[in-house]
Amino acid sequence: MRVKVAAKILNLSSLQKKLAAIDKDSQKMMVKSMQQATFLLHKTAIELVQADSGGTSQVRYTNGRSRVVNVSKPGNPPNTDTGRLVQSIKFDFEDGGLTGRVGTNLRYGAWLEFGTKDMAPRPWLSTALSMVSKKVADIFYKAAKEVIKGVGK
Repeated sequence: MRVKVAAKILNLSSLQKKLAAIDKDSQKMMVKSMQQATFLLHKTAIELVQADSGGTSQVRYTNGRSRVVNVSKPGNPPNTDTGRLVQSIKFDFEDGGLTGRVGTNLRYGAWLEFGTKDMAPRPWLSTALSMVSKKVADIFYKAAKEVIKGVGK
């Protein structure tokens, strides 16, 4: 005995329109979430460098002048000295807003982050990222939840 089973999909064009709308909505949500996450990391990195992380006083000589600076302990974020690092911390976006970057164009920003042969690291950007990672995950989780909620509509 043969049984014939048939199925018909009704309103396929309506489903296709909904899926296309969800794709556009999800892209918008991801861009918005990336902006929020990037702004949060940028703000936190600046606040971290501006905060006093303790350390010891040392004399620095520049152009024949001396000044006293507070040098942070190895492993702690750097303390602000001239303010150049803080002023140089910028953000930008690529890939239509799906990629966000935070960083500095100052060479010594990397030296502080990773250390040198003569200096232990004073990580500031990776520390800021660690500090906001849970909040960043929450931002993207909420966005994904909103997109998924839109599937049932």
